Amino acid sequence: MKQLSRIFSFLMFCLLFTTCLQVPTELNRAESLIETKPDSAMKILLHFPSTKRATDRNKALFWMVWIQVQDKKNLSLKPDSLLDFSIQYYQNHPEGDRLATCYWLKGRALKYSFQYEQAVTFLLKALDCTENSQNSLLLGRIHFDLGEIHSTQRDYSPARKEFTQAYRCFKNGKADKQAFYSMLYIGRTYHESKEYTCALSFYTRMLPMSKDSLLRGAVLQELGLNYYDAKQYPKALVCLQEVIDYPYLENNKAIRYMMLADLYYDLNQTEQAFRCAKRALSFNHDIRTKKNCCRILVNSSTGPGKMAKIKKYMKLYQDCSDSIKKIDTQTKGSYIETMHTTRMEVVKTKHWLWYLAGLILLVIGLSLFSYSRLHKRKEKQLTETKEQHKNQKTAYQKAAMQRHREALVHKIAKTKASQTAVRKQLLPAEKDALDKKLYDDILHFSDTVYFFKLMDANMNNLMSKIKERYKEVSDREICWCCLSLLNVPLRDILLLLQYKLETQDKMKARLAKKFQLQYASELMCFLQDILSED
Repeated sequence: MKQLSRIFSFLMFCLLFTTCLQVPTELNRAESLIETKPDSAMKILLHFPSTKRATDRNKALFWMVWIQVQDKKNLSLKPDSLLDFSIQYYQNHPEGDRLATCYWLKGRALKYSFQYEQAVTFLLKALDCTENSQNSLLLGRIHFDLGEIHSTQRDYSPARKEFTQAYRCFKNGKADKQAFYSMLYIGRTYHESKEYTCALSFYTRMLPMSKDSLLRGAVLQELGLNYYDAKQYPKALVCLQEVIDYPYLENNKAIRYMMLADLYYDLNQTEQAFRCAKRALSFNHDIRTKKNCCRILVNSSTGPGKMAKIKKYMKLYQDCSDSIKKIDTQTKGSYIETMHTTRMEVVKTKHWLWYLAGLILLVIGLSLFSYSRLHKRKEKQLTETKEQHKNQKTAYQKAAMQRHREALVHKIAKTKASQTAVRKQLLPAEKDALDKKLYDDILHFSDTVYFFKLMDANMNNLMSKIKERYKEVSDREICWCCLSLLNVPLRDILLLLQYKLETQDKMKARLAKKFQLQYASELMCFLQDILSED
């Protein structure tokens, strides 16, 4: 009986030992299937026992593989705190390229949620971990994502370098499809920097290389957009109409319909433009595509009975513009990369200097002196780089505000031009009412709070500065300052503020005194000075 009990205990121990070994084996198998059979990898993960009882090693591997499979299957990838567990584990227990893979996945997820500053930081960490790695596919993906962020932030030269590096890595790893997209994105950087001829040579060279309909569709999409921006509308129409039925990934279908809508609008085919813009919004789309579609829907919704639609799409457009403005004010990835490289150099220099000081005791004083000088130089470089970035960021924000002001002025003028035929048939009072409504729709002039917020956002906080510095200036006088800086016609200013010409002259004289100016003629120069302040 004792013999039988021992045999049974031994068999249970073997079964338990086999079960414990099976879990990591299955996870390793799932990891090996990610590139070739992601569906099989997902199936293994779905049948994996609860991670609550798993070891930390198995938990870390499970969440890394799970998120990697999601990315491979083009599923929604968002910043996931579960991946932080894997990062923490592999920081303490390095295993091959797994920490680099976790950093890359974290950076990619942050990129998809438009958190570019953090995304670049994690991608650079991933590059640091792959300094001596032979994993060409992982290296290519890291460089590709960095290139995408640089390109989105209009930093085309660094973006081109990253895509070129990604192309080489993918070629080394025999990942032809990824190499193809890297080359396509190099062409896109030329197109986005308005070098249309150079971009065209890329796309025409790549078209015969596209071996399946998915790749051909991607090239045709870029080719159509390049023709469109180069004002070659007939060629753009051919490409965009052809590519609309090609297979697509992620939000490319929405982009194609949006580009086609833009083209139809420029060709004065407003009904087709409206339909295509609506169609684009029915597919998976990003915020920039949504903004452009709302713009097209607003511009092509002219006519009686469509004011409700115009207001609806105008609000959506404004919401998208505000969100994109926040995204665009993030620190550029190239600056973060420069700072990261400089910091790494400082750290390496520190270590080298301390090691040298330990070996050469006789010259320790000289070594410390050299270290001090080198460290100060690095600190100075960091300070200069920060100052340069600050100036660049300020200049970019001012340029962005200038563009938004010009867009408002252009929109007012364009809307007025589109109403020319209607205005001819109206009485003077009706024309005045129409003009007031136009300024309410575009500038929300009747809503003083909203109008001041809009003007602050586009005029370097001009309203807030005047209210803070010159408390005796009235809201009506501030409105006059805003409208004058927007180059609104004198007739419209008088109408909106209910001034007569002589009343306005008196108001300007009073306002000049409040601003402590000698003459009313100095008002515009004074306001321009406030507008251009840092």
